[in-house]
Amino acid sequence: MATQWGLCGAGKISHDFSVAMKTLPAEDHQIAAIASRSNERAKEFAKKHSIPKVYGSYEELARDPDIDIVYLGVLHTQHWRVGLLFLKAKKNVLCEKPFAMNSRQVKELVEAAKENNVFLMEAIWSRCFPVHAEVRKLLAEEAVGEVKLVKAYFGSPQLHIPRSVEKELGGGALLDIGVYCLQFVLMVFNGERPDSIQASGVLLDSGNFLACRSCRNVWAVPYYY
Repeated sequence: MATQWGLCGAGKISHDFSVAMKTLPAEDHQIAAIASRSNERAKEFAKKHSIPKVYGSYEELARDPDIDIVYLGVLHTQHWRVGLLFLKAKKNVLCEKPFAMNSRQVKELVEAAKENNVFLMEAIWSRCFPVHAEVRKLLAEEAVGEVKLVKAYFGSPQLHIPRSVEKELGGGALLDIGVYCLQFVLMVFNGERPDSIQASGVLLDSGNFLACRSCRNVWAVPYYY
């Protein structure tokens, strides 16, 4: 029987997830329900992606007994609150990156998953790229010797996107974009903790951290390890 997915959030990232899901065999995975705070938006999303069930609240999705796992596609400022809702309802959860806003929230999500004996994973899609699989293979074979230094860059126009710059939406260079560089470094060093961490950059008017090396309109988030 196919795994029954529920989508939490009807934004662009949930749209991208739905498109990707259609590449998988229907006998293995199916999107069975969509939930949004706006019932009309959920209906529109469901019609576009042929999703049978529509909910105008996250609580309704959490109560659906037929849902095996929930994909959290809401803003990361909501991951902690909404994640706890589904974990405590004993739903498996695939949470879009970043996991949450701080380490305390992440720890609470992990503890809730353990207490309710359910699956919880951060959706770092780049970890599933073939090139990352090849990097892991080469590292396991010690094909490049002992790694002493990792340089990771991610540059992208972001200043026009509200969720990337507005403090109340969790904006800033680290959580949404910098996490790609950070997770790559952690992958290469297999979770080894650094002796120290240094960061440099400038602050936006909102007070959010912006790491920028060359252009005011492009975030270039470098990590040296």
